[in-house]
Amino acid sequence: MPDVRRVAFLRSVEIQRAAPHIQRLDARLRATATEARLFYTDGSCGPGDFPGTSEKLPADASPGQIAERIRRWGADACISISLRDENALRDALVAGELAAGGVSTVMHGAETTGMLANKADTKAFLRRAGICVPDDVLVDGDVLNGRTVPMPGYRDYVIDRADRIGFPLLGKPLWDSFGNGLRFLGDRAALVEHLDRPPDGTIMLERCLHGELCSVEIIGREGVYQVQPLVWKGTTGGEPSFLFGSLRYAGPGKERERQFEDLAGRLIRTCAELDVNGAVEVEMIYRDGTYHVIEINPRVSGTTLLSSVASDRNTYAELLQMALGAWREPRSALLPGARWALEFPVVDPTPSLIRDATAMIDVVRAGALRISGQDHGGNMVVSCEFREEGPFVKALDELNDRHRFLEPGILQQIHDALSA
Repeated sequence: MPDVRRVAFLRSVEIQRAAPHIQRLDARLRATATEARLFYTDGSCGPGDFPGTSEKLPADASPGQIAERIRRWGADACISISLRDENALRDALVAGELAAGGVSTVMHGAETTGMLANKADTKAFLRRAGICVPDDVLVDGDVLNGRTVPMPGYRDYVIDRADRIGFPLLGKPLWDSFGNGLRFLGDRAALVEHLDRPPDGTIMLERCLHGELCSVEIIGREGVYQVQPLVWKGTTGGEPSFLFGSLRYAGPGKERERQFEDLAGRLIRTCAELDVNGAVEVEMIYRDGTYHVIEINPRVSGTTLLSSVASDRNTYAELLQMALGAWREPRSALLPGARWALEFPVVDPTPSLIRDATAMIDVVRAGALRISGQDHGGNMVVSCEFREEGPFVKALDELNDRHRFLEPGILQQIHDALSA
């Protein structure tokens, strides 16, 4: 076991979005006499936000500059907990520099991270592994915009490929994440109109499947991985919607969870082949009994909190154990759900609402939702023990009668999920 006394955590978005599980590392850090420092490039870190010291870095700091600051502090280990794929790639390069100097790192290699951050490369790899993915065609923005060798038939080629795939389609930026830049193309006419104002960069036109959006977090290293419970995020097949604009939840295992077990085994083998070191999020569409993988995010994600609540296994604690050299192979690779975990938007997270909700239901986190410096209203994450759905719904209805903090559609989604 390596002698680790100082662990650096590298973060690119607001650390408050890792609450409350990041604060729960305090006991383990104290028990092992380990000092932690957060190196972050966005937001702020106030008292109680992180179980250690913090240091803010310039948002445009290079991987080499970040690695130097971490080395200067004297880190023995470094854990990436950044969000968005471009920051995961930055962290992978930082980890490579640190590892070359003998610092233990919990982050995938740059080659794996770069491949997973690129949607086309990811899907090509998954196809070779025999994993089901939606059909797609890559569209080169340089060719469409006349910035390269003239190809007068290229636009017609794209339309022909799209016709063969079938509509509707989703236009996706090749590199972006968080649902940014998605374009719904319902028919051929919509595609033609889209190509009349061609995208500046390379995009993917992917068959837009009607089904249920879900994701799963996988954590581990060196061939040993554990799969968190599935998180369900709503229906697909139409216009894209805001990532946190509807109910997201993890619940008890049902038939669709059992149908996932074979794919889970394939994904574990995929992680081993890619030498995944830390956490990844696999996004899928469940349709007619089949899971179609649409992307793999090489990092912790917006579902890390729900996963940790549902399984009672704190992802950040698992990553810390890896850094300390104390991570052990789980009894079962598929972690069972321990309770319901639900996340939903709220109209206005007032102090009185949060006070009453905390007294009546198990509130994991509640407050304003802020992403990359932008406000997105209110957000609440709660849990409910299995077989306690009736009392939970009654309490939630009473809270809503008192505070009117849930839109009717969101309240109905919660009722439907808990009663299914």
